[in-house]
Amino acid sequence: MSAWNPAFTSPNQAMLCSPKIAALTIKKSKNPMFVMGSLLNVLPEEIAEYAIKIAKLKHMTVVSTGGSNLTLSKLNFKPQYIMGAVELINHLKDPTWKGFEGRENYDLICFIGVPYYIGSQGLSTLKNFAPHIKTLTLCKFMHPNADLSYPNMSYDDWIVYLSKLVKYLE
Repeated sequence: MSAWNPAFTSPNQAMLCSPKIAALTIKKSKNPMFVMGSLLNVLPEEIAEYAIKIAKLKHMTVVSTGGSNLTLSKLNFKPQYIMGAVELINHLKDPTWKGFEGRENYDLICFIGVPYYIGSQGLSTLKNFAPHIKTLTLCKFMHPNADLSYPNMSYDDWIVYLSKLVKYLE
């Protein structure tokens, strides 16, 4: 008999999602935000290209963190906002925050390219202090603190997942 270990099982663990479920979640959202992190600067450009396609298809508010705007600008894409991840999470957890546009807070936050150690803490904060927001990670590593997350996968599988997501959003 072994003891219960919250690292292996948790009632609040993310649901693993397929590209189709991710697309349905994004389509259903009314005011989505896409957070693009610094790992886009060290990953192959095709990841950033997929992220840009996803953001454009749903007209998502794009926030660049950690200098990802360098890669995005190389691809002729200008994010609407540039902000540190911790500062952004602090704004998002406030249910009265009206968002960057001054209308309403965001109902879905998608993440890609945020370093795991920062993303994990930010997602934990949103899970515990921002129940008004759903979170979706499109990274190649599973994030247990997100509401929905891709499973751990190889780079090639990640490309397939992102391409299918774009197809389902079109």
